[in-house]
Amino acid sequence: MLKYLSLVLLFVSTTVFAESKIETEKLTKAEINSVLIDHTYPLGGKELKKSKGAMYFSSDGTLELIWEGKRGTGKWKAESKSRFCYSQTLWSGKECITLLRNKTDGGFIHVFEGQTRVLKEGAIEKGNKI
Repeated sequence: MLKYLSLVLLFVSTTVFAESKIETEKLTKAEINSVLIDHTYPLGGKELKKSKGAMYFSSDGTLELIWEGKRGTGKWKAESKSRFCYSQTLWSGKECITLLRNKTDGGFIHVFEGQTRVLKEGAIEKGNKI
């Protein structure tokens, strides 16, 4: 049991160490708009095909959402400090996601409620894929 726990702790510490070496860059409001408008964004996964859901962002500030098979709609807005916020019909309240450019490996770093997820290059796909 102790050997198993040691291996788990080694894996966790290695993962945290590896993620801390990623160099990031904040996005401007205009850059976030460019990344999101007319694109589908994966939710709950590192790429669209393996995600629990997705959001499609329209230029008029509306969004379409699918989460675990349920569909919804909402509104979104790019903000300063490299983040965008949205509200939608599947659950209540305003939520915000920080989106950073991954300068080390390409793609983006998604930060939501203290959880970090690496989105590989091409994970945010052009067009409505919902």
